[in-house]
Amino acid sequence: MKKKFLLTVLALTMVSCGETSTSTPNTSTNTSGGGKEEISSPWWENKGNLKFDDNNKVIFEDIDIDLATVVNGEDIAALNNIINQFNAEHKGKITVSVTNIGQDTFEQTVSSQISTNTNAPDLIMSHQKGHMMFADNKLIQPFDEAMELSHIDISMNDYAEGLSKYTDLGYSGYTFGVPIDAQSNVVYYNKSLLEKYGGEIPTTRSELLALCKKVKEGENITPISWITNLDFFRNYVFGTAVIQNGGYFYNTSDYYTTWYNDTENRTAFKNAINSIREIVNLGYADYSLPESAATTRFVTNKALFFVGMPWNANSIFEAYGTNNGNISIETVQKDKIGATSTAHWFSMDETSENGNKIFGDSHFFAMSKTVKNIEKKAAILEFIKWFTQTGEIGAKWAEAGHITASTIIANDETYSSNQFVNNYINMFYPDINYFECPGNTPYYSDTFKNLAALWTISESSNASNDESNIKSSQDQTNEAISFLKGDF
Repeated sequence: MKKKFLLTVLALTMVSCGETSTSTPNTSTNTSGGGKEEISSPWWENKGNLKFDDNNKVIFEDIDIDLATVVNGEDIAALNNIINQFNAEHKGKITVSVTNIGQDTFEQTVSSQISTNTNAPDLIMSHQKGHMMFADNKLIQPFDEAMELSHIDISMNDYAEGLSKYTDLGYSGYTFGVPIDAQSNVVYYNKSLLEKYGGEIPTTRSELLALCKKVKEGENITPISWITNLDFFRNYVFGTAVIQNGGYFYNTSDYYTTWYNDTENRTAFKNAINSIREIVNLGYADYSLPESAATTRFVTNKALFFVGMPWNANSIFEAYGTNNGNISIETVQKDKIGATSTAHWFSMDETSENGNKIFGDSHFFAMSKTVKNIEKKAAILEFIKWFTQTGEIGAKWAEAGHITASTIIANDETYSSNQFVNNYINMFYPDINYFECPGNTPYYSDTFKNLAALWTISESSNASNDESNIKSSQDQTNEAISFLKGDF
């Protein structure tokens, strides 16, 4: 349990003619739990001044924000359109420029840019799992002082609790990140096939297996089409199977893994492996199906379910339409392809609440330590608040495959009445309160790399080897963590 502490800000504030000038504050010293020192020497600065209008709103004048984002797939166009809309609405005030960096190199690239102050971004939009590393290496700064000075408040009470709880990155009392969304593997289904075999979406694992049995025997097809050798499957689907069976990935106190040493966790990992293996062994899905073959199966009516990514929805709709008489995307959405989730697919205990859980990633905003000008910090807050609290923007981002993390957006009529949100996003993620992401560990790379490797080994192995494979993967992970921590 981390000890709570008070952040004492001794800001030199001078108010004159509607302007506020600032300097870097001093902060209290202490030691918090979890081995983290409280911030006694801030690695960020505040310079410059803010101007306010008669309504106490910041006046922005030609502020440029460089945004680096991990968004690098089919959702790029949607993000660019959203950024263009912001720039048009804030012309002459704030301009956001975007650089897209692939997820495999994002942390390394951005870390190098910020640490050397070479083409460093001002704002980061990337997966939550990498942000603790950024903070521990003093590459990003908290938003709190800028919020206080600019009066642009972004409350974590307005975001899904399962995500907002990670925004302090272990530094109690600080806000280093703002949640944007959540994403994981999702399930598309063939409406005609489902209707032929009862028309009911399975709500338990046994219902799923029973439905697949009927479809396999009646149609002579493999009911589930998925791509087990993709990183998304190894991380998201296998990760979902682990948490649906009551497992956890690492100890929050020291970050070491106990996949084998904790007997209950070992059982959860074994059940996770077997939950996927059983589906394949029964002939309801295949291992290592190429992505193109898996997609083709589904869009040519040779599979009931397709486990894919939400941002590929339009490509799937287009491919289905092309392969079925060139029907329109609107017709495909209305009559041909529906949406559901992986909830309950892998839970061996159908009475467990864990069956509701889905594991995936979440995009967060974070601010580079290289940003010193308080006006730019305020402009960044203005953009973040607009992006994460505007219903229209949430709906547009949802259409690119991302469920909002903002309760303000979720309760906005523009978002809640959006057709894609209602028919797909809300079906992909039935309850965001059951969505789990990697959380705060500075060793996520080694932890989840070895988790994915465990699935790869298990895919080509049998149940008699599961315990030894789990132990080996656990030990390899802990050796890497021990080396990085210096626990020799």
